[in-house]
Amino acid sequence: MTRPINGLQLGAALLLGLLGLYIIWQGSSYDIGSLRRMGPGFFPIMVGSVLLLFSVLLAAEQWRTEKEQDFWIPRPILMISAGFVAFAALLERTGLVPATLALVMLVSLSEKPVRPLAAIATAVCLSVLGVSVFIYGLGIPVAAIRW
Repeated sequence: MTRPINGLQLGAALLLGLLGLYIIWQGSSYDIGSLRRMGPGFFPIMVGSVLLLFSVLLAAEQWRTEKEQDFWIPRPILMISAGFVAFAALLERTGLVPATLALVMLVSLSEKPVRPLAAIATAVCLSVLGVSVFIYGLGIPVAAIRW
């Protein structure tokens, strides 16, 4: 008995593979270098290769999984996109901490059931980590909280 082909998963694997090939093609115009002295083309070629590998694995996995009936669920796509837009819009106006809080709270609405305590704990931890790493550690000129 043959299984039905999951066209959505194969399409995603094809797009991911095409993206990986494009990145490899663009990165091959730069000097690759060696493992000890990596050139500017080394990282794009490695990232493209990993994407290409993931696309092959995703295509191979479609034969092991059942076809999903409910493949279009707009809530996660909309909430994650809204979180990215809110972070980008709030970062310079309000600072890193409020932007991170907005991002995590909006993204947490994408899954059911919504867990507000876990979202708040994650938002606080990511805000502290972001301020520690990006502002104090790397010295990126962004305010933690802008009044």
